[in-house]
Amino acid sequence: MPITNTYYAFPIDRKMYPVFKGKQHKHWRKAARKHGFKLVGRAVDRLHVVLECKTCGDATLKRISVVLGHNPECGNCIRKRREAAAAKVGATLLGPDPEGDRHYGTYQFNCGHVDRRQHERVEDAAAGGHDLSCATCTNKQHAAEASEYDWTLIGTSARNDQSYRQYEHKCGHRQDVAVANMRFGELNCAGCSETWSSKPSKIYLLSFMLPNVPVIKLGYSNNPASRLRQVQLAPRKTQGTLDLEIDVATGHDAICLEKALHRYIKTHRPELVVERDQFRDHLTTTSEIYHAHGRAFIIALIDAVDNGWDPNQTDNWQQFTSYRDQGA
Repeated sequence: MPITNTYYAFPIDRKMYPVFKGKQHKHWRKAARKHGFKLVGRAVDRLHVVLECKTCGDATLKRISVVLGHNPECGNCIRKRREAAAAKVGATLLGPDPEGDRHYGTYQFNCGHVDRRQHERVEDAAAGGHDLSCATCTNKQHAAEASEYDWTLIGTSARNDQSYRQYEHKCGHRQDVAVANMRFGELNCAGCSETWSSKPSKIYLLSFMLPNVPVIKLGYSNNPASRLRQVQLAPRKTQGTLDLEIDVATGHDAICLEKALHRYIKTHRPELVVERDQFRDHLTTTSEIYHAHGRAFIIALIDAVDNGWDPNQTDNWQQFTSYRDQGA
């Protein structure tokens, strides 16, 4: 029998395997070379061969059918690639998945917490595809964000959507809320709150310093400070500031005023409009961004609204003449 009690003198995939005595066929060796390996022997049984990786020099055990008909990979190279990806996103690959899923591994994050993660997701994160965060720390962050607005994080949402969590309001009502909406306080309790259209709102003016041009944004929100944080992709670079805000009775009134103001600006000062290509890499908004040299004109518009001017009433537009001339 070709099976022996002799073990290879070197580890194969970090384990010791028995030698299997048998012929190393020429077409086997050729197939191994084609895939970047050297056939060094056989192990375990007649169906397996030992390959030496020409990249890292480590030995790996493969079924001969994989060598002949597929694209075998070196386990050591895969492990090194995953370790490098983990290090790039602030984590350490500790070992295989305790649940036995080969697509997952155990990772330790810089915070010290340990969790299982899908290897592919870690590598995607390292390539810049998405962020990789510790689940424990993320839950703590979500809970702190909710607490700021009198909500308590309960857990996963009922819907099959990872961007939502279930929260409980101070009134006792529970509901699913998008994490992003909770982060910026852009939500209403379905149990006790007013709707966005009926609750008080504000017209605001924000400023941003983009690499090529300073810009301003006119908008409405019941929380302009939160909107300032939300709209910036890299706040340290764009250095956004909240320059002005005025109170509006309801969200419905605010959106009507805002849309009318944008129409007025595009009609009377179209040269102030900044094309999206100039800010799309820095701000999440898609439009309604203006050149900073139109600041006086737009502030005059906001002041006029605060003093009773309604840009929705065309017969009242002449009342703005003094403001327009002041800012032109």
